[in-house]
Amino acid sequence: MNGCAQAREKFVSLKKNTPEDVVAVLEENLQNSKSAFERSRFNLVNSLMNIEAKKKYEFLESISAIMDGHLRYFKLGYDLLSQLEPYIHQVLTYAQQAKELANAEKDTLEKRIQGFRTQAEIDALRASSNIDPSTSSGSIHVIGVNTNKNIEAIMRSFGDGETQIIKQGYLLKRSSSLRGDWKRRFFVLDSQGTLYYYRNKGTKPMYAGSAEHNSGVFSRFRANHNRSSSFNEDTLGYHPIDLHISTIKMDTEDTDLRLCFRIISPLKTYTLQAENGADRMDWFNKITAVITSLFNYRIRQQLVENKDFTRRASSNARSPKSLPPLGIDRIGNRADPVNVIREISGNDVCAECNAPEPDWASLNLGILLCIECSGVHRNLGVHISKVRSLTLDVKVWESSIVELFRSLGNAYCNSVWEGSLLRNERVDESNALGTSITKPCPKDPISHREKYINAKYVEKLLIVRDAMQPGCLPNSTNIWQAVKTNNLQEVYRLIAMSDTNIVNITFDDVFTVESYHHVDAQDSSLDSKKKIHQPVHESRFK
Repeated sequence: MNGCAQAREKFVSLKKNTPEDVVAVLEENLQNSKSAFERSRFNLVNSLMNIEAKKKYEFLESISAIMDGHLRYFKLGYDLLSQLEPYIHQVLTYAQQAKELANAEKDTLEKRIQGFRTQAEIDALRASSNIDPSTSSGSIHVIGVNTNKNIEAIMRSFGDGETQIIKQGYLLKRSSSLRGDWKRRFFVLDSQGTLYYYRNKGTKPMYAGSAEHNSGVFSRFRANHNRSSSFNEDTLGYHPIDLHISTIKMDTEDTDLRLCFRIISPLKTYTLQAENGADRMDWFNKITAVITSLFNYRIRQQLVENKDFTRRASSNARSPKSLPPLGIDRIGNRADPVNVIREISGNDVCAECNAPEPDWASLNLGILLCIECSGVHRNLGVHISKVRSLTLDVKVWESSIVELFRSLGNAYCNSVWEGSLLRNERVDESNALGTSITKPCPKDPISHREKYINAKYVEKLLIVRDAMQPGCLPNSTNIWQAVKTNNLQEVYRLIAMSDTNIVNITFDDVFTVESYHHVDAQDSSLDSKKKIHQPVHESRFK
């Protein structure tokens, strides 16, 4: 711009007498300066126009490009994550299930802790009440009997490959050395029916999962060891006690020692001491239940083997070329007495509390009982109720006893002993106890069962007695008539209803000579009437 102005000033300042060639040069310079100025001005305007134009679209283009880039990026991420959506839902479902399981385990743990505390309080109360099974044979069957069936179920589950810990804890064990000192050992009783202890708790195998449920590698190794003698006790670190050939007794030979019990086997006697009375009772009851379950399992196994042998023998008997061994017919035709007794009316439940599947029986009452009520019956004495097991006392169930039970059954016996309850009547005022007597339920305490059973069999408060009318024969006479007609149910009813002992009464005490001839004449007349109506072939056999 300055160059153009200077060229213009030089050209304007020329005089008239200036030579033409000088004027032409200055004019050419002025034109060149103007041309350069115009180009610069147009370039400036063009640059300014470009700047103004770019201000309108370049920023928007940049922002739009950035947003488009973000859009493409997040869209690509969405597409990738959409492919993972099913797995995400699976993980969320698994997390929810794991959360619910954790809450359930937490609740279960809290309930177990509460149950443990409650059981500890109950055991403490039992221990403080000086309950000692060594002085009362009935108490052994009452305390802790609720766990017997559970323990048997746990031991049956071992066949499915699952090993469970029934009880574990520390006990003091008397050494077999001359000093006879006491050593603290960790004992474990498991569902295999094995009791074993460790010298140090640190050598105890690590059980997978809960201490109550064990199906780990070491349990299978230990089960294999029980069938093999290639490893000794020092190698395995624990000492097993075979309960198959063992029995358990309360206390020791030294009566001065407290809280002790013994496990006696043909090989060795183990004298053990618990920390308190409740713990001793718990160990005693659970070991007793395990021994009983092992014994029952052996009996069931023998029955299965006998049935298999009978089946094979009967199949061989169908072959004309083979003869059955001696006694096969007798064994094959003989029904299982337990099944026969259970099929009797009312014998599917306990006669006292209606608990299902009773396993015990009263021989002189002809009824089946649950294990809780059997303990109460034992306390009555054998002169009232002689309790035996359906499964353990196999020698008791002879054919005569089975026939007696088939003639009676819980339904009929309760119709005699619980007549007033069946008629929905209260106890007579002469025999009232102050309140009506109610039949116990399976979950009722022992005290309720004892009160009811004593009122039922000892005091006979629930029997509906026959009204004595003129001309009626006394019970002592009626029982002779029932015996003569082989009416077992009537004999049972008369014995139950009689206040005196009419079992050992003689014939001469009931019948005089005249009455005997009168009764004999009636019987002979009845026999003659029967002979008239009997067929010829039947009278021939008489």
